[in-house]
Amino acid sequence: MSDTEEAPTQPENEAKLAMEEAKVRKAERIQQEIAEFEEQRKEEKAKEEEELQQLRERREQRKVERAEEEERLTKLRVEEDIRRRPISERQARKLEEEQKRKEERERRRKEQEDRLKLCRRPNFVITKKADGGEEEAEQKAEDLQKSKEQLEEEKRAILAQRIQELKLDGLKSDGLIQKAKDLHEKLHKLMGEQYDLEDKFKRQQYDMIELTERARSMNKGR
Repeated sequence: MSDTEEAPTQPENEAKLAMEEAKVRKAERIQQEIAEFEEQRKEEKAKEEEELQQLRERREQRKVERAEEEERLTKLRVEEDIRRRPISERQARKLEEEQKRKEERERRRKEQEDRLKLCRRPNFVITKKADGGEEEAEQKAEDLQKSKEQLEEEKRAILAQRIQELKLDGLKSDGLIQKAKDLHEKLHKLMGEQYDLEDKFKRQQYDMIELTERARSMNKGR
């Protein structure tokens, strides 16, 4: 050291050392704060990611649950539709077949009735007695009966009116159920008409037999 250079005094050295130490401590404090901030930010980010993942999972779970519920409801609707449709269609077919059988029996009975009218209609002559008891009258079967063509025409008209085509295409379950109810009511009505016709036919047969016997008795007493 030259004579011209002055050696730093002890207080100056201490002050310089204190400044250096303060600078180091400040740098360390800043570095620690940065590290703490980064750690805090890392934890917050991890927490945000966890919450976001949980939100995604809950959303996906709700989506799965909605899909399962919709599938369950759809399955129930399909099962209910399948369960109701065969019953309704079966009822409709059964009533249709029963109605056709009833109408076929009625048609055959009507034909038999017409044949009986043709065969049993008396062709007799009642002659007036001398004492004025009975008035002469000639009744012929052809005057009391309709022609075969007329009977056939009336029969076709009646059948065309009563036997109607059963249209089931396009009907849903409610429509099929209503159609089955309508057919049941119609069948009940036809059964009542059949009973009335059979009763009427029996009365006509009885009247015809009675009239024939009366005519025979009168002819024997001439």
